Amino acid sequence: MRSVTVAACTAAFFLTVAASASAAPRAASDASFHRLGPGHAMADPWVEGVTPPLENRLFEATYKALPRHNVLKVYVFDASGYESAGIRFSARVPHEPEDLSEAELDREAAALIRTTFDGFPEVQMLDVWATIPVATSQATEVESTVFSVSADRETYDRVRTDASLGDDAFLQSFGPVWVAPQVPR
Repeated sequence: MRSVTVAACTAAFFLTVAASASAAPRAASDASFHRLGPGHAMADPWVEGVTPPLENRLFEATYKALPRHNVLKVYVFDASGYESAGIRFSARVPHEPEDLSEAELDREAAALIRTTFDGFPEVQMLDVWATIPVATSQATEVESTVFSVSADRETYDRVRTDASLGDDAFLQSFGPVWVAPQVPR
């Protein structure tokens, strides 16, 4: 049985998010911003961290890597040469009521990890989690995170060429993988 608390799986990522809260704001001239009018700028909707150019590249790469194109947000935090990233993807097929099964979540998370570490050597730590969108009125009643795994480059470099590892075993090599009870098996 794979289970651990969501907080344990993503602790490193959220500590990085908290540490970056005091980071300097992005310049309005940054390429990831769209002009809304005089004096107003808005980041691309998938950009949430403090390294927008890298976030945009990572979003483009990972969006293409998933067969159902459901990457929702990409976060990248630069800590003086040690980048950590987070990718949130939808556990529900876009525009359909179908939730992804555990095997599909494993397959998509493994694809996100491989795409990130193969294409972005500066990223050393990656948190991947899947959410099921809930109505705002249900946000306090329904837990929307249904899957979480944290991956590190050192482990990835050790297991990346092991063809005997299926998606589940590949993810397990990084440590605990959290899957909510409501995920279809």
